[in-house]
Amino acid sequence: MKLFLAPMVGRTDKYFRKLIRLMSPNITLFTEMITVDSLLRGNFRNYAIPSNQHPIVAQVAGNDKNKFMQASDILAKMGFDEINLNIGCPSSKVVKGGFGACQIDNPDDVASYVRSILSCTNLPVSIKTRLGLGYEQNLESIEKFIHITSNAGCEIFYIHARNAVLNGLSTKKNRSVPPLRYDDVLKLKNKFPDLKIYINGGIDNLDEATHLLNIYGGIMIGRKIYDDPRFLLELEKKIFSFDNNLSTPSIVKKYINQLDFEERNNKLYALKHLTNLYKGTSLSKKWRKYLHTLINSDKPITDVNYFNNEENHGEKKINCSHS
Repeated sequence: MKLFLAPMVGRTDKYFRKLIRLMSPNITLFTEMITVDSLLRGNFRNYAIPSNQHPIVAQVAGNDKNKFMQASDILAKMGFDEINLNIGCPSSKVVKGGFGACQIDNPDDVASYVRSILSCTNLPVSIKTRLGLGYEQNLESIEKFIHITSNAGCEIFYIHARNAVLNGLSTKKNRSVPPLRYDDVLKLKNKFPDLKIYINGGIDNLDEATHLLNIYGGIMIGRKIYDDPRFLLELEKKIFSFDNNLSTPSIVKKYINQLDFEERNNKLYALKHLTNLYKGTSLSKKWRKYLHTLINSDKPITDVNYFNNEENHGEKKINCSHS
């Protein structure tokens, strides 16, 4: 059984990945989408992968096979475990750049990227995509896409069980308006039994997660984990029979303690992903307000208040301590 953290722009950065790995030793981490251009000219190549971050997948996007070759060489040397091509992002900015979901209609080009990457690295190449484009629910295009790209050497596909609507829908609405079609992903899995086809999209409860795991052997979850990180503890216990018995205060303390000097000074990025740790509790609003105040203050990150699990006259209290 495999559990994957869906790549989310602005969310699955190194800080969130640190938090998630604390809570789950079994989940496969994904970076947020990195364009090959930004990888080749930016500082990401200097990122050092902590030993406990594996398995970790780099998700890349672009439309130039030569740049994919250069990028894959960098990613392999950095120590990533897999290179994933983003062929599913419906953002207008991404589509304007000629990559993302619009590439579903260009399987020969994507196949050339797969071959280019495999020509210079032994890392597995995977593709994250959607079921199709627009509102048409015919599977011919995605079947052709999988056939051509798998013949080029891609054996792993993460399928978001929705279409991408590139005209008229925002990126946010593309996560909810196109209907979920789990049955169509199953049709693809049955049509390509020799490939690893994992499902993504709309998985937000334990029963559904377990059911889909039994069918696909692997599920990818993003928004639910980000919006309610402690759901991941439930998944670990349900799927892997692993219970690390971490309280929310201990998660916060361990997270803060593993940040280096530079990361601690970057309070906004270091703390913003902790916002939802008390989701669904009476402390949720108070915790969010506290983090907002701390981020915008001149206090050090180590001045964070850890919420005490003990109850005082039936009410949970805030206990101030310094790490």
